[in-house]
Amino acid sequence: MAWLRNDVLSFLPDLITYTTLTLVVAIVLPWLIRRQRKIWLIEQIPGPKALPILGNALDIIVEPREVFQAIICTTRLWKLHTSLVRFWAGSFPLVQVANCRTAEVILSSQKHLDKSRDYNFLHPWLGTGLLTSTGSKWHSRRKLLTPAFHFKILEDFVEVFNNQSNKMVQKLQQKADGKPFDIFPFVTLCTLDIIC
Repeated sequence: MAWLRNDVLSFLPDLITYTTLTLVVAIVLPWLIRRQRKIWLIEQIPGPKALPILGNALDIIVEPREVFQAIICTTRLWKLHTSLVRFWAGSFPLVQVANCRTAEVILSSQKHLDKSRDYNFLHPWLGTGLLTSTGSKWHSRRKLLTPAFHFKILEDFVEVFNNQSNKMVQKLQQKADGKPFDIFPFVTLCTLDIIC
């Protein structure tokens, strides 16, 4: 009987290794298949050639304030031929919509209501309100808020918009000396005056 126990004990490490590898393959393989399908679908959208791990990062290695201009320069030729342009930020795909009709199709969809992962950073601060929620929660809250912004209601506030905008223009004329300045405080105050 001792020989049987020795055979089982010698086989045990192989069994653990085999079981572990089987579990890893069973978990990773479906994920890889789903990811490859998504990559194939996204590659159907035209865009600049991307490197395997870096994506299009080398195309836009510039100062932070110049990133937007670099993206525009990189995609100028693509925009002439299509209303969608695909980029790769590392392993994450980004799609730029260059046509208002294409944007309307996406934004009016009842199916595609999820927001990007970037919104997850706002959850601790804002919770899951209208700005950060998705799906049916977002849809129900949007339906509650939509009547408040109906054009008939907003028409009553056109005079307020005009008065406060004229005040902002007067304040901006004082800064119109050709030197750069921060417009953010002016716009913020104008917005608050309109809301109040």
